[in-house]
Amino acid sequence: MATFIKIVGSLIETLQKILIQGEIDEYENDKQMHCDARLVEMLDRLSKDVQASVKFSESFLIEKIQFLEEVKGIRLPLFIPHSVFLRLLKKKINSVSEFPIKFVNNVWGYLETVCAKVLIDQCGNYPKLLPSMKKATEHVMSKMKAKFAERVVEMIEMEKITDYTCDPDFISSYNKLMNYHAQFLNLLTSYMSNSITVEGYGSINIRHLSEVPENTRNQAFDLKMMMTTYWKIVLKRMVDFLALQLRFFIQKVVKK
Repeated sequence: MATFIKIVGSLIETLQKILIQGEIDEYENDKQMHCDARLVEMLDRLSKDVQASVKFSESFLIEKIQFLEEVKGIRLPLFIPHSVFLRLLKKKINSVSEFPIKFVNNVWGYLETVCAKVLIDQCGNYPKLLPSMKKATEHVMSKMKAKFAERVVEMIEMEKITDYTCDPDFISSYNKLMNYHAQFLNLLTSYMSNSITVEGYGSINIRHLSEVPENTRNQAFDLKMMMTTYWKIVLKRMVDFLALQLRFFIQKVVKK
């Protein structure tokens, strides 16, 4: 029993150093055990994957126009109902929801590898204890992964039902994009150019919109700029949430 307690204490201490404190002295030559670097790399990859959805395609506004056509109803023609924005938001979140789930699976697969290696090293002189220690560790890892995944799914679902931010830059960023509206209309009606250049997004083709009714076009433009502004906040919040939850659950794993 004393040996078992000693191994558990040593295991916890080693995992704290590697997973929480970022100390890798005894694994300096094993790049797989450089946890901080690997986890940051995974978060960066996730951020790049979801940020790829922030773009203005060649079919600028077409998707928004089609969406407005789908949700047409008996209402004032110049105003976009809140429910329309939420439906579009839900659709966009569904399009990237696989990335957070994939992140959980990748991160936990890596953490399980790290824990397994530390466990084998700690039990090296006590092979008879390894099976029971391994079983207990796998049980804790599985339980924590399930809870982590549950939190991530809840986060995704919460983003679908409420559009809110206290970010003071939201209004200014939205207004900055809407300032291109007058130029957008002028270029379409004057046939001066087939494209408009928007700061941060480059040159955008607009000639395919010349035959679209003005009201529909204006609503689609407003919807696009509002969603573009808010979408950046959603994605940033999503990545930040995953980073914080990851640290929280790593600590819980070590303590368990």
